[in-house]
Amino acid sequence: MVVDDGCMVAGQRHEYDVSSQTGEIHGWSVRGGCSRPTLEEAPEYVRMRDDAQPRREGYLPRELRIKLYGDVVALRRGGLTYGGIVEEVRRRYGVRISKSHISYWIRGMHNPYNGRRIPSIELLKPSEELAYVIGVILGDGYTYMRRRSIKGYNHAWIGLKARDREFVEEFARCIAMVLGRKSMKPRYRNDVGRYVVETQSETLYELLRKPVELDRLKRYIEHCERCVAAFIRGFADSEGCVDKHGYIYIHNTDLRLLTYIKELLKRLNIESTDPKLHTRRGTVIRDPRTGKQYPRNKDCYRVYIRARSNTNF
Repeated sequence: MVVDDGCMVAGQRHEYDVSSQTGEIHGWSVRGGCSRPTLEEAPEYVRMRDDAQPRREGYLPRELRIKLYGDVVALRRGGLTYGGIVEEVRRRYGVRISKSHISYWIRGMHNPYNGRRIPSIELLKPSEELAYVIGVILGDGYTYMRRRSIKGYNHAWIGLKARDREFVEEFARCIAMVLGRKSMKPRYRNDVGRYVVETQSETLYELLRKPVELDRLKRYIEHCERCVAAFIRGFADSEGCVDKHGYIYIHNTDLRLLTYIKELLKRLNIESTDPKLHTRRGTVIRDPRTGKQYPRNKDCYRVYIRARSNTNF
């Protein structure tokens, strides 16, 4: 596939050679004597990549490939010839696709959904399970990227480590529902003294990698009352505790997040206190498993669920 960015001089153009099977950019060449373009002169979908460099491999954004794929299939079903599809796609996106590329897509040999259960954040559907996963990740859960030398093949992971097996199993069930895959069994790791479950998902990694963008998550959290309740449950399973008197507390170092939690609790008719400072930064804490002591890096806040709301909670 060749992408023409339209050099100003007639008969001269910069070309972006893209694999007809994977959408992989192999660099750009120059025809007609025009000087080699800088990275800033490249099309937006090339420049938007953090690692985009001239003469280096990369990938077209998956969202763009999905749009191209959908249009190609629809145009073919409408009776348009391969040549007509090439011109129509070029008119819409400024991208010229080879006929072989179209053939691969039409015959189902390749498509941009390959290798990714949910291709983009835009295709994530709000659900109780997703809200629960978000709540867990904002608490004890984690995300990380395992980078590889082959560009475009980095592995994005989302996971949870906890002592409570039932908690980890519920997280595994919910994330399996979100990704449409078989449920995973937690494994116990002696080196950390916890049950662990992890799975790969670039889409969930992009949505939930820390520091999270809380405003972007609200459409999934506040979708309905059941989603709000599922989010609170996931967050409380991670950060909540019950003392010997039966009082319920929720702790976190993010004051803004705890304030948001209080607002959501109020929507569910659950009364709670405002977030209050519980442990100051620099306070030495002891790991009960190893006996090692560590200074706390951040102030820790907590909200208290009022006793008369314990039943609702």
